[in-house]
Amino acid sequence: MNSTTIRILFLTLAVISFSTARAQDTASIDPYTPALEENLEEYLVRLYTELMEEYILHHNTEPYAEVMLDDYLLVVEIGLIENREHLLSTVGNLDIQSVKLNNEEFLYYGNTAVLVGTMELEGSILGYTIDGMVRYMSVFVQHEGQWRMMSGSFSPMVHPSVLYSEPEEPQ
Repeated sequence: MNSTTIRILFLTLAVISFSTARAQDTASIDPYTPALEENLEEYLVRLYTELMEEYILHHNTEPYAEVMLDDYLLVVEIGLIENREHLLSTVGNLDIQSVKLNNEEFLYYGNTAVLVGTMELEGSILGYTIDGMVRYMSVFVQHEGQWRMMSGSFSPMVHPSVLYSEPEEPQ
């Protein structure tokens, strides 16, 4: 082989290697499929965490919308039920500086999985400060072979004395 042929061969290999590496870097990951090393719980916890961070911190509704079923319902802190459209259209009401999720429970049966945990928030909603802990529950179902969110809830975590009067003293 002459030196020109060798240079062309090396250049071709370099271009193929770069193209392959670039294609792997830009390949989109199917949000509905766990990575090979993840079990179902790890996958859903990661997915939920990523969805919440994008929605709450960055007001990016697209990933959340992709995973929610069309008839998704959310029960929020003050007892309101929000549907998918309302939830996606009111993201601008959030002014959250930080969010930290901690999953505590994972329930799985057939094509249904439930995550229960806490979410520590710092910021405000519609100007009202919400610094503190919120309990969340999210229900996922396997729909047409993909894990999708069916419903969820958020509830503030408060001491019982905030909701109820102090226990009566025994007489």
